[in-house]
Amino acid sequence: MNEPVLREEGKKILETILNLWPAIIRKRRKEKILRILSGLMAVEGVAEAGADLVSEAIKFVVPNSYDAVFIMMEDMQKFRKMTTETYEDIEAYKARPINVRRWDLVDGPKPAKTPEQMKVLAFCASPRKNGNTDLLVEEALKGVVSTGAQAEKIMLQRLKLKFCVGCRKCKDAGFEEMCIVKDDMTDIYPKIVDSDAIIIGFPIFTGRECAQLATFFDRWDCFVRAKHQDPRTWDKRGMVIGTWGFSTIDSYDDIVENVMILLKMHRIETVEALSACGFEGMLHGLDENRKGMIAQRPELLKKAFDAGVSLVGGS
Repeated sequence: MNEPVLREEGKKILETILNLWPAIIRKRRKEKILRILSGLMAVEGVAEAGADLVSEAIKFVVPNSYDAVFIMMEDMQKFRKMTTETYEDIEAYKARPINVRRWDLVDGPKPAKTPEQMKVLAFCASPRKNGNTDLLVEEALKGVVSTGAQAEKIMLQRLKLKFCVGCRKCKDAGFEEMCIVKDDMTDIYPKIVDSDAIIIGFPIFTGRECAQLATFFDRWDCFVRAKHQDPRTWDKRGMVIGTWGFSTIDSYDDIVENVMILLKMHRIETVEALSACGFEGMLHGLDENRKGMIAQRPELLKKAFDAGVSLVGGS
């Protein structure tokens, strides 16, 4: 395939993005970008690709978290206002926009029980009590409880939670325990089994799910037993809440989706999801009393409440 012709501004954007990656993967990613770019150029009927078209092609390959890079390239003053100024000035920090998006609803498995019969188990992976993730989880549970359903929240940070050691003992035929590692997960497993719906809330600090959630989900592998036989007879409903600092609401859609996919692997269908952003700056998303800034936005918290109601089939 002949490489598409790029204008100078298009070449500059492509080179900037390629240089963000280690050399060993640049060739493969460049090929993907150029293949998509060729298709876009054919659709547009142009012989040369400028900055806009090159950027569009790149965005088909990279996750939305690269939006920060594009903002920096397009308007450094805008990027500074969105980020560094909030670390330097308390008024700029307080004025930082906060956003919550409730994902589009889809038809999932209908609850087999009435809300009054359902048990909802929420796991908050944030280490911050009363942080933004925790407050959104709490508000979702208020919605759950308003329907008459039972609810329990577990803070992963407070658990004595060891790592999966990869012993694969849980895959041995005849192994009747859940996991050979003995810690607080021993009491968590039956709670998961007994629940009708699961809520997962987690912050993103480093471009992926936080460590608490990663460790927790590693310990779910024992639900799949010998010879990949699946003893799970459940079909549960799920809700995912992801939070982060940067101000674009879809920056980490790929990470939120990964959590949904992992739940789906365990026969938990995500029927509600929230993304929340804008929690960075000199107090790192908290107010002077170390409480999440989302507490000052009741209209945004209501989205979590309404999602909690919907999770158990309430109205």
